[in-house]
Amino acid sequence: MIRDEELAALLRAAPWMSEDGRKADRYERVDHAVLGSAALLLVVAAVGGPAAGRRFFVPVDVRGGREAHDVAEFHTDAVLRTLAGGTVRTERGGTVEFRSAGGAPAGAAAAGAVPEVRPLPFEQGWSSNALSLVEIQGVPHIHKTYRTLDDDVRESDLLRLMNGTGRTPEWAGDYTYTDPGSGTRHPLGVVYRYVPGEGIDVPLRQNLRALWPALSRLLAHDAPVAVARRHLRPLEQQLREAGRFLRGFHTELADRLGDGTPQPAYPAGERLVQAEERLADLHDHTTADPALPAPAVRDAFKALEAEAAALRAELVRSGPSWPGGGPCHGDLHLSHLLWNPPTLIDLSTPSTTPTAPGWAAQSPLEDVVALQRGLEYFAADEAAFEAANRLGLDSLETMLGSLDGAPHLSPAQQDELRQAFEVADHWRERVRELLLGPASDGPLRRLLYLRRLLHELAYNHAHTRPYHAAIDLRHALRLGEGGSGAHRDSEDVRPC
Repeated sequence: MIRDEELAALLRAAPWMSEDGRKADRYERVDHAVLGSAALLLVVAAVGGPAAGRRFFVPVDVRGGREAHDVAEFHTDAVLRTLAGGTVRTERGGTVEFRSAGGAPAGAAAAGAVPEVRPLPFEQGWSSNALSLVEIQGVPHIHKTYRTLDDDVRESDLLRLMNGTGRTPEWAGDYTYTDPGSGTRHPLGVVYRYVPGEGIDVPLRQNLRALWPALSRLLAHDAPVAVARRHLRPLEQQLREAGRFLRGFHTELADRLGDGTPQPAYPAGERLVQAEERLADLHDHTTADPALPAPAVRDAFKALEAEAAALRAELVRSGPSWPGGGPCHGDLHLSHLLWNPPTLIDLSTPSTTPTAPGWAAQSPLEDVVALQRGLEYFAADEAAFEAANRLGLDSLETMLGSLDGAPHLSPAQQDELRQAFEVADHWRERVRELLLGPASDGPLRRLLYLRRLLHELAYNHAHTRPYHAAIDLRHALRLGEGGSGAHRDSEDVRPC
């Protein structure tokens, strides 16, 4: 059994622990269960400090001193127990319930035999959760555990509900902790088939970076928009296929989660009020930020306020609830859309049943907006670094220069900076068109775009990230361009 002082040292030093979690006065063991011969499944609470009361799932080596994620036997035991199903009682009278998909993975042994499970080498990179790669009867699977007990994690249930669609990884099983006091279930881990492939950001990055060396030569013969569109031709078919895949996912998700009743209208009035409040709160803080060019910031906030006012007028005209709702991925990034073969990972759908809170307040258009915003960050980041390399400047300087034209640079340098961002913007718009379909200017998409833009601007301001805040402000300024750019996107993602 790990000692209290060892547990505290482990948690304070853990790279996955949040900063407020590290500042707990101490950590209290809430409950635990024994798993096989290698691990204790500990539930631990922060006591005192900014994260007081927050609980963490910490599998630890029974020999003490380290997390069980470093022990191969833990993953073997957890996966075998998941595949077998059943329940383990905890020390305080709770349960850890293991749930299996049933059946056997491809290549499995005869029915009734214990499947062969062995850990595989796996470089997961940094993650707030823990992932490992295991082989079940010769088939690679991911074993994922969730670090924070009280987060509203729905991934394991979503993988189970979407099993067999071919749009998400194949679910093999999961395990959950039931609190003996409240009876609340908390996901602890999930096992799903490993999906090889890369996020769609990888071929996009390769394509855009291949454009830069030839840019000056190409622009000598064609306008920036023609250069960008021609350069993307090799990816056109794959991007269109990825868009069709995403629309099919939304249809399938609505079928799997719905109960046959019509989707309620999206509560636009309530969500717009929240956006207006956040905009008002951000205004004084951001316009006073000395790291950002003041005239551009003022103009960006005028555009944001004008967009909020236009949406308010739309509410007066059409009513406080708008069509277009439905379940969505919930936290879609470019890297979450694998494209060879197409698959969606890391599902975070906000509400998973029509009777659950928040069912009406979600929309497939959230995923459209998320991908659009991901493309905006992606293309601006690439342009800033390319311009910085060409001009011998820091990329923060080129990013800020994209807001105000960099008046301190020479005219030739300003042209170089403008050229990089102009081509990247045209390239991004073509990617958006291929991936997300024909342009649209519907009010719900605009509301969702405004909400996400304000959320990201607030985060970047709170964490002193002027580079990323400048990207937000660039696209806030485009709100005032009569529907071009930020407003234009597909709404053809709703289930039919």
